[in-house]
Amino acid sequence: MKWILICSFLVFGFAVSKAQTIEGNNDCTYSKEIIIPFNYSTDAVSNSKPQLNQTVFYSYRDQFSYWYKVIAKENATLHFKVNSINDSDEYVVYVYQYNEKDFCDKVYYHKVKAVKSSFFINTTSSDDPYDLSEKIFQAKKDNVYYISVLNTSLNNCGHNFYLITQKDTLRIKAIHLPCKRDIATLSAKKNALTTPIKQPEVVVAKIIEPPIVKKDTVKVIPTNTVTTLVCRIIDVTKKTPIDAMLLVTEQSSNEQIQITQTTKGIWSCVVEKDKMYKIKCTAFGYKNAMQTVTIDSINNTVDILLQPFKEGENFVMKTIYFFPNTYALKKSSYDELQKLLQFLLSNQTVHIEIQGHTNGDHHIAKNKAYSKLGEEWNYEGSAKRLSQKRAEAIKNYLETNGITSERLEAKGYGGKKPIIKDAQTNEEGQLNIRVEVSILKS
Repeated sequence: MKWILICSFLVFGFAVSKAQTIEGNNDCTYSKEIIIPFNYSTDAVSNSKPQLNQTVFYSYRDQFSYWYKVIAKENATLHFKVNSINDSDEYVVYVYQYNEKDFCDKVYYHKVKAVKSSFFINTTSSDDPYDLSEKIFQAKKDNVYYISVLNTSLNNCGHNFYLITQKDTLRIKAIHLPCKRDIATLSAKKNALTTPIKQPEVVVAKIIEPPIVKKDTVKVIPTNTVTTLVCRIIDVTKKTPIDAMLLVTEQSSNEQIQITQTTKGIWSCVVEKDKMYKIKCTAFGYKNAMQTVTIDSINNTVDILLQPFKEGENFVMKTIYFFPNTYALKKSSYDELQKLLQFLLSNQTVHIEIQGHTNGDHHIAKNKAYSKLGEEWNYEGSAKRLSQKRAEAIKNYLETNGITSERLEAKGYGGKKPIIKDAQTNEEGQLNIRVEVSILKS
C-alpha cells in the first residue's frame, strides 16, 4: 500500500521494505511535462500569457507523490516554490536529474539520488523550523529534471507549484479531486460541530424563510408560527449541565438550523412549530446522542441526557495527529488534547489508559528531512515501539498540565488491534493509525 510505503520511508519516498506490499506501481512517468524556456504565445489583447496559469487535476494514483518533468532546452537558473491549497496539507519536495528512460525504476529502487536537498512545505505556521523560501537549481541544456511533490499529511487537497525563469513565472494549481469533493460535502457538518462555545451569545428570534416556491418569490412565514427551541445537555450520572456541541436539522429538508449557546449546557434556536427536528449532540468523554423532536406550542424544551464512557470502554481521539514516522505532535492535535485535559480535570476519579495504534508492525527508518530537529522527530525502530512513544507523548502532555501520573497509563499496541484487518486503501490504513483512550476507573 502506497501510504504505508511513504510513512515508513519518507527519506526519498520510494525505498522499499521487503516486509511490505505496495498498491499501484509508483509510475512517475505520469508527470506534468514542462519545457524550458516557456514557449507560450502572448495574448494580443491583454499582452499576457494565459498559458502560464494552469490547473491540473489528479486522482488516487497520484495522491502521495505528484511529479513534474522539466526538459531544459537551454541553460537556465530555475527558481521554484510549492505551497498547499489546504491549510493542513504538508509536503516534501525532491529534485532529480536523469536523462534515461528508466528513471522511475531507478528512483523506485533508490538508485538515483536527489540533486536538491529535500525541504518541508507548510504555509500555515509562522514559526515553522523549515526554510520556506523559494528554491533554486541550475538547469543545464539537454538535461531532464524530475520534481517530486511528496505529500506527508494525512489527506491531500493539492498544491500550487511555481517555476520561475528570468522572463516568466509558470503557476500550476494541482488539485486532488477526491479531497475537493469531500470538503464540499463535509465542511458544513464539520463547522457546525466545531463552533466555539467560549463566548455565550444572546438568542435573537428570527423569522424563518421556507424554500422558494416560485422564481424570484419568497414566502415569509408569520412570526406566530415560530418558537424558540431550548436544548439542555445534562450528564445522566451527575445530573449536571455539560458543555457539548449541538447540530440541529429540520428532518424533511435536512436544513441546518442556526443555534447558539446561552449558558453552560443550554443551547437555543428558532424553529417552526409542528415540524420535526433532528438533534445530534457530541461531548468529549461521552457517548454521542441523537434524538428527534416535534415542536408544538406547549413543549419546546428538550433535555439531552449524555452517558459518560464507563470503566472498560474506549473512545478514539479523532484529531490527534503526529508527523509521519515520528512522535512529534502536530499543532492541530492540541484542541483535542485540551479537551482530554479538561475532561480529566472535571472528573478527578477517572483513570485512563492512553493507547497508541499503528497500521501494521513494520520497521521505520529515520527521515533525513527532520535530521536537525529533536529526538521525537528522529525515530528509528519498530512501529509498535513508535506507538508506545506516541502514547507516552500524550501522557507527558497531561502530566505537564496538572494530571497526576497515577491516573495515567500509556501503552503502545502497534498493529495488534486494527480496526480494519489487511487494510487495502489509504483510507482504511488511516483508520488503524489512531490514539484511543480506555477508561480504567470511572
